Amino acid sequence: MKKIRNSLIVIMSVFALTFGMVPSGIAHAQEQEPSGESDVKISDHVVTENQESFTLAMDGEEVDYKSTKTEDSFKIETVEENNEVHTFTYSKGDDYMMIDGEKVSVEIDYEVEKELTDSSSPKLLKASAWTPKYMSTGSVKISKTVKTLGTLVGVIGGAISIAALSGVTIASSAIANTVGHWASAVGLGTIIAGFAFNGKVQFKQYRTTGLVTTSYGKRLYAFRYQDIRAIGTLKGKKMDKQLKSVGNWFFNSKPY
Repeated sequence: MKKIRNSLIVIMSVFALTFGMVPSGIAHAQEQEPSGESDVKISDHVVTENQESFTLAMDGEEVDYKSTKTEDSFKIETVEENNEVHTFTYSKGDDYMMIDGEKVSVEIDYEVEKELTDSSSPKLLKASAWTPKYMSTGSVKISKTVKTLGTLVGVIGGAISIAALSGVTIASSAIANTVGHWASAVGLGTIIAGFAFNGKVQFKQYRTTGLVTTSYGKRLYAFRYQDIRAIGTLKGKKMDKQLKSVGNWFFNSKPY
């Protein structure tokens, strides 16, 4: 397996040509997929073109989540019942996210999984132009000690938002569903104990085997993302949730 680590700017330049995006994570020997320790309720979920908001309730605690995005940045704000506010901001091209005024590193991993390349090679010998060809696996990774439900909600939402901002198509319900799943799995007691949360959004990038005709009269390679996943660990508990199985084909940054 070949791995290359670099800054977000360099990675985005690479994927502008081969168009595959970012993340990778940390495996621990005793990690287990949690079965769910708490009941979580998501309510008042509203999604518009540039905003998303919802309320998450768990074990008697509530957090209001609001995200506002532009073409190249986003701001997330979480407000807890005691009026404790947490803010998360990110601008496209940065290798960090600002969390409550602190720079938190956003680590970019890019790797080519040889087994995926080898397994697809025989199929490509008799492939049509539209047959998907594996190119790379990318990830956006972030690590942050969390002590409140609002911080965990914002960190997970931020990681997913960075991937979405960079071009990885993710359903509008993904953030609320993923946050709810993870919070339920680890439980409020684990969250407030102040452990490090290691999270990433991971995806595989594929290209058409041959040049295909575009709707504007040219022949180009088309690209798409597959197996988009949110992965995280907190005190030995692991989340691995698929956000999307197969994305749409696109040319450069334009959806096909």
